Amino acid sequence: MFNRKLLGALLIASTSLAPMAALAAPGARPTPSTGCILKTHRVTSVTPYREDEHVHNSMVQRLRGASLFVEAEPGLTAEWLQLTLYRHLAEMRSAAMQDCPFDVKDVTVTVESAGAGFLVKIISRDAGKADEVLRRARLLFS
Repeated sequence: MFNRKLLGALLIASTSLAPMAALAAPGARPTPSTGCILKTHRVTSVTPYREDEHVHNSMVQRLRGASLFVEAEPGLTAEWLQLTLYRHLAEMRSAAMQDCPFDVKDVTVTVESAGAGFLVKIISRDAGKADEVLRRARLLFS
């Protein structure tokens, strides 16, 4: 009787701890040393992100970065994607990563639900940095 209770308790404990062990597994999340976090998702398009700007009495469109379409995955929400991208952006402050659009200084990230996926905007206020963000984002798509 005692063995059955012990076996049952061990079975319950192991099934409740297994998901946590899977999440904590090394290499489960890309780090700055292993690559850009967007490489773990399917980026299906990259387009320039432009914003309208008032210059004197006219409107001018200025390049501000890149818009990426990330295909939906089971269990992936806009909020979760936003959180993981924020975490990755914070990690980028301590370690450089060549060719990652998040490694450009002073970028911001927004995520919106968009049909069968998510629209990720990587935005810079500096025109030169915006060109670099777009260049690096296109490397994810190719």
